[in-house]
Amino acid sequence: MNMRWLALALLTLAAPLALANDAPMRIVSINACLDPMLLELVPKERIASLSRYSSDPYRSAIADAAREFPATRESAEEIVLLKPDLVLASRHTAMLTRNALGRVGVRLELFEIPRTVEASLAQVQRLAELVQEPERGRELVARIQRAIEDASPPPGAQPLRAVIYQAAGLSAGKGTITDQLMSIAGLTNIAAQAQLKGYRVLPLESLIGAEPDIVLLGDTLGGATRAEKLVHHRALRTLEPRSSFGSFPAKYMNCPGPVMIAALDALVAARDQALSRARGGQPVLRTMRASP
Repeated sequence: MNMRWLALALLTLAAPLALANDAPMRIVSINACLDPMLLELVPKERIASLSRYSSDPYRSAIADAAREFPATRESAEEIVLLKPDLVLASRHTAMLTRNALGRVGVRLELFEIPRTVEASLAQVQRLAELVQEPERGRELVARIQRAIEDASPPPGAQPLRAVIYQAAGLSAGKGTITDQLMSIAGLTNIAAQAQLKGYRVLPLESLIGAEPDIVLLGDTLGGATRAEKLVHHRALRTLEPRSSFGSFPAKYMNCPGPVMIAALDALVAARDQALSRARGGQPVLRTMRASP
């Protein structure tokens, strides 16, 4: 890092950094999981930049909306030139960038990776307070909580065993928000039963042997790599007589926050399809709870 450059870059800030009590008006996010929350919480005019992965349709659930915004490679030089009054990052952001921004007086707020739904909701509330949009934060939390309530299985629904299978055999095991969302939707997670912890590879043989009721396949980039071919492996066809197949894009596993709403929708759709199939094709009726 060129310290002389950073000293000069500070002089390019046309306006003083926001005072502690001022609402930040030029916000830079350099974390893909903070991007969706930021889009929900502030008007787009207050967003100076999103993370470089935000417009990737494979990794990001907000790819279309994110294309309206600049993106950085998370270097201090790029960020300073955007003249931010608030930078949002994770504790995994490069220490070099964090230290450099601190030396030139840029306000940096760090976020942990949430491990539970509750921790994710708390993160939404914290971000809403930072950007001084507490009401929007409460509204977003209420929407997520409503989606959680609406995801409850129908009364008397039979237990269903499910598995998420992404490129390279990646699945969601114990200790993941995805596993927690599956439980909320009334699904027993095959990967967790196989003692997988975190996001790990589930051997194809273990998946086949478990004979799940539901197989949720990840999306691919249309290539012919070995990792992508595994999602479409011919051995999975042996499950077709008894298993219901659905889709669960990888972008739903990458980040929680408002993305949990779409993830729950995908899990519920797969569950209801499997229940309908088990009942001879009769549609599954869900009782939607009243909005708070």
